[in-house]
Amino acid sequence: MSFHSIHLVLDFDGTLTTTSTLPFIYNIGYRLNPSCPSWQSISEAYMDDYDRLKSTSVKPTTLSQELKWLESLRAIEHRSIARVEAINVFRNVTKDIMHSAAVKAVRDREIEMRPGWEKLVRKTMDGEGRVGVVSVGWSVDLIRGCLSASPDRVGAAGQDGNLEKGVDVALIDVRANNILGGDEGKMDRSWEAASVDHKSRILTAEDKLKVMTDVVGMDDSRRLVVYVGDSTTDLECLLHADVGICLGGEPATMTGEQKELRDTLNRAGVDRRWIGDIKEVDGKVPLVQSTNRKVLWWAKDFEEICQSALFSARKYVVDNEQYGSSCTAKTEV
Repeated sequence: MSFHSIHLVLDFDGTLTTTSTLPFIYNIGYRLNPSCPSWQSISEAYMDDYDRLKSTSVKPTTLSQELKWLESLRAIEHRSIARVEAINVFRNVTKDIMHSAAVKAVRDREIEMRPGWEKLVRKTMDGEGRVGVVSVGWSVDLIRGCLSASPDRVGAAGQDGNLEKGVDVALIDVRANNILGGDEGKMDRSWEAASVDHKSRILTAEDKLKVMTDVVGMDDSRRLVVYVGDSTTDLECLLHADVGICLGGEPATMTGEQKELRDTLNRAGVDRRWIGDIKEVDGKVPLVQSTNRKVLWWAKDFEEICQSALFSARKYVVDNEQYGSSCTAKTEV
């Protein structure tokens, strides 16, 4: 199967940003409702649940076991949501408050955007591709605020200050959970599926795959699906995209969630290759695997992805028997 453009799907926390935005999001509510428990107490309660589950679970050694373990975290996520809603920390947090706080945080560098994201998005769009963002976190308004205020995006402006070379953030399809605010401070941890008449929660790696499937399914043209992520929550999307890219430095020096993803892939025997090893041949990028197992790629930053043959070729050729169709391929275990 051959393609002439890319559908780029990006994770947010740790991929577009350098760190998780969850503490920042919680503190937006905490500043309005200071009688609520601190973020530290909420985080510790979550980790207690996580450690308890991990201590009673068998350590995964295969890919299917890894995916089963990740799905078992759903119950912990539900408990965390209930815990936060019960204390009403997001009471009266509106969409405008969330968006404005994000813009200010990026400009004040309280939230750090990863350099080079705008260049990658612009190259994708210039090549008649599409771009989406999929996140298990909160919220669409925060993500759009961060993207619109990013120094990387502002740096693309012309001398007259107009973003003539910048990215129109409105063209990026953002899917994430939302905070409803109001008197009860509810969190709408769900997304409205465009292809089906129901809502689905975004809690786990499996949920992110469902969202990516919906995002790609809305595309009238069949494009090469490229997913970029940095954590185990991205695992299913990385495996089911035509090209899955693990972001965050050389595997030997990774830390935090990137290290956790690396270790998970090592245990499951999933091969990873440097993005620079993708080669262009006669204007085409042949994405053919040497084995019948899924191959993922890694890059230390967005610049390496931009400079790779993946984003300079005019045509992509995928071995469909080995890769499968985007977002529907069965994972080899």
